[in-house]
Amino acid sequence: MKRKIILLPALLFFMMPAGQVLSEENIESAVKFFNAEEYDESVDILEEITEKEPSNTKAWVLLGNSYLKLEKNKKAIKSYNNAIRIDAKNEWAYLGLGHAYSAMREHSNAIAAYKHAIEINPRNAEAHYGLGISYDRTVSLTYAFEQYKILKTLDKRLADKLYQQLRGWK
Repeated sequence: MKRKIILLPALLFFMMPAGQVLSEENIESAVKFFNAEEYDESVDILEEITEKEPSNTKAWVLLGNSYLKLEKNKKAIKSYNNAIRIDAKNEWAYLGLGHAYSAMREHSNAIAAYKHAIEINPRNAEAHYGLGISYDRTVSLTYAFEQYKILKTLDKRLADKLYQQLRGWK
């Protein structure tokens, strides 16, 4: 019985189309570059993947994250929107979109993106944090403190960080 369990993943691996295996290997390489803060290299790999596989949501989100780290916010927004066009329920694309809009000080757009991420996953602490910061930036302190209260139940560290931001302690 144990042999079947071991053989099944191996068979599935070999039955996968060759391009899908290569794409996953390339995404893993891009993630390694991203984690090593070598964002240009990550972008190069991910742009190639998205060109060959325009429906690869994971690659689009990772490309957006890489652009965001390079402070190429408009390119990040385009990448996240491509991911959302493919998968309208991708919370990570909405989260990244919120970060990109926030970096551009387009807080009303950031608020909308964070709200989408929260609709998809109400327990996404990072989205609640971003939403609280964006509300703070638009001087909607009542709404910002609502996010703080929610965060206290999800992630105390982020709740404390938001509270300090709201109190002006940064």
